Amino acid sequence: MLTMLMWIARLYLWSWLPGGKRARAYSINVMRARHPAWFREDLERLFGLLATRAIRPRVAQRISFDEVADAHRRLELGGLEGKLVLCPDLASRRDQVPSRRKSGPASAQAKPATWWPGVPDER
Repeated sequence: MLTMLMWIARLYLWSWLPGGKRARAYSINVMRARHPAWFREDLERLFGLLATRAIRPRVAQRISFDEVADAHRRLELGGLEGKLVLCPDLASRRDQVPSRRKSGPASAQAKPATWWPGVPDER
């Protein structure tokens, strides 16, 4: 909380300096409500960029509703390499039966190291 107040104070003081910085708050929900046509155009362009793979969002993991509490814990820990995407139609990992692998060097290579259960370490 104190850190947040310090940043707000800095922004306020910067505006008083000659050539000081300005900050404006942005809310996607306010933009959608005030300018629905602009919002729609921006969204269509964004989806177009996604479809042509001009932009590629970094997704750490897709999660089901059953895993939301775990996702919050992961977010609090930090260190995620991408976003956690909530997929309502995704089956819970708790419902999935893990596959049995043969022991030996081949199975050790096939299973990637994880830094969080079920998430391959891509660092």
